[in-house]
Amino acid sequence: MEKSENDSVEDKIDQGHSENVNEQKPDNSSTNKDEDRWEDKLNEAYGKQDDLQNKYLRVHADLENLKKRAIREREDAVQRTRSQLIGDLLPIIDAFQMGLSEASKYDVAKQFTDGFEMAIKQLENILGEYGLVVIDPINNEFDPSQHEAISHEFNDEIKDGNVVKTIRCGYKLGNKLLRPASVILAKTNTNEI
Repeated sequence: MEKSENDSVEDKIDQGHSENVNEQKPDNSSTNKDEDRWEDKLNEAYGKQDDLQNKYLRVHADLENLKKRAIREREDAVQRTRSQLIGDLLPIIDAFQMGLSEASKYDVAKQFTDGFEMAIKQLENILGEYGLVVIDPINNEFDPSQHEAISHEFNDEIKDGNVVKTIRCGYKLGNKLLRPASVILAKTNTNEI
């Protein structure tokens, strides 16, 4: 019995020792699984980062486009308002100029016409600061994009087709034509009139 007890103790020791040996041996399959799992998580994180970065770049570009569009729309609204307001003032400027033209025929009204002339010049200068350009093409070549011919007049001193007289000044606001100048054109041959 002693032998059997010793055998059983030795068996137990051998068995425990083999278990310890098994525990100490690294299991390559579980280590590879852990590495693969971490690598998958890392790749997934990088993929999410790339997606988030792409979304950020798209949102940033959309925001920049929105800012540019808002600035452009605000500038267009200012330009439309300015154009509307100045367009509404043009008949008033015409009335002042016609009144000044008629009043300047009388010497008695000289003091008044000088004052009105200064006021009209000041108004034109202020509107000029906002981009208003007066079109008064006397002695210049006729330009159908800026002038409106209302009549012809015989004149040997001015080249045929050039502007002899401006009936009503035209106006541009920047590059936009608000109103064409109404003009009379020169004709050198009276038979063609």
